Amino acid sequence: MNMTTTSVRTLLSCIALAYPLWAIAAGPTTRTTYQVETGETLDKVIRKTMPDSPLRIEILRNAFVQQNPQAFTKSPPRSLMAGAILNVPSHDDLLRSYTVPGHSPGNSGLHRGGGYSTADINMNERKNWVRFP
Repeated sequence: MNMTTTSVRTLLSCIALAYPLWAIAAGPTTRTTYQVETGETLDKVIRKTMPDSPLRIEILRNAFVQQNPQAFTKSPPRSLMAGAILNVPSHDDLLRSYTVPGHSPGNSGLHRGGGYSTADINMNERKNWVRFP
């Protein structure tokens, strides 16, 4: 009986720990669109479509550019093309990807301890690090 109780507790613990990840995976994603008007900038579109976002503007800009590469000019000062229809990124998905450990873009899925990864540091800061074979 003691073995059964332990097994049930273990199963319930696993379910309780896995539930937030299931909720993230099963969350509904509704896509909204926005048509760019003449003279609008990306920052103006972000202010219109996501006015109360706590995320930094750089994160929102990157999300818009990644989801809508066809809406921007190819030349180096990338600007919005008038009349383009933008897919507005889901705010909840962006929050999850930047606040849930192991669920961020570019992460391998493993939650590592420590303050930062070596990918966060540029090469000039790492040039004097000790290297092991």
